[in-house]
Amino acid sequence: MIKRLLVCLGTVVALTTPALSAQFYIVQNPTTGRCTIADQPPAPGAGIIVGDGAYGDRASAERDMGTMAACMGTGG
Repeated sequence: MIKRLLVCLGTVVALTTPALSAQFYIVQNPTTGRCTIADQPPAPGAGIIVGDGAYGDRASAERDMGTMAACMGTGG
């Protein structure tokens, strides 16, 4: 009984933890080529995620965006 409860609790924690943490994405506009940082993935056709996908904090996304050839000179 205790083992089953711990497994259920672990599953709930594993599923909810990513939803509680903020995620940031480097998104490139397909028309202008300009990169921005967004807190949600872009809608289909509205942008392309570049970089390593989701970043745990905005500073990491900004740092990576500054080193990407696709985003050079586009600001943030």
